[in-house]
Amino acid sequence: MVNGRAAQGPVVKVSLMVGLGLALLAVAAPAPGYVVEAITTISAEEGEDRTRLDGAIQAAVDDVAAHAVAFTPTVVALLDAKLIGDRVFLFVLLADRDGEQAIKVLLEERLASGPSRTSARP
Repeated sequence: MVNGRAAQGPVVKVSLMVGLGLALLAVAAPAPGYVVEAITTISAEEGEDRTRLDGAIQAAVDDVAAHAVAFTPTVVALLDAKLIGDRVFLFVLLADRDGEQAIKVLLEERLASGPSRTSARP
C-alpha cells in the first residue's frame, strides 16, 4: 500500500493543477477590445460634385480600415468631417468585436450621466 500511495501523489498533484488551471480559464477576464479614431483627408475639390464626394469619402474610409490598423474592424464609422483650407479632414472610428462592447458601455455611461461639460458649445 505504501507504494500505491506514493504513486498516487504525483497524479493527484497533476490533477489538482489541471483543475485549478481550468478554473482560472473559466473566470479569466475577456480580451481587451480595440477602438481607434483615425484621421484622413481628401481634397476639398472632391466636394464640388456629390457623387464624387461620396466616392472619395468611401475610398478614404476604406483605405483607413484596410491599412491604418492591425486588426479587422467590425465597426467603421465616419464621426465627423471638417473643411480646413483645401482639405476635408475625416474622423473615422474603427473597432473590433470586443471594442464594440467597450463603445456600447461608454455610450450607455454617457447617456446615464447626461451631457458632459466638455461637449457643450457656447
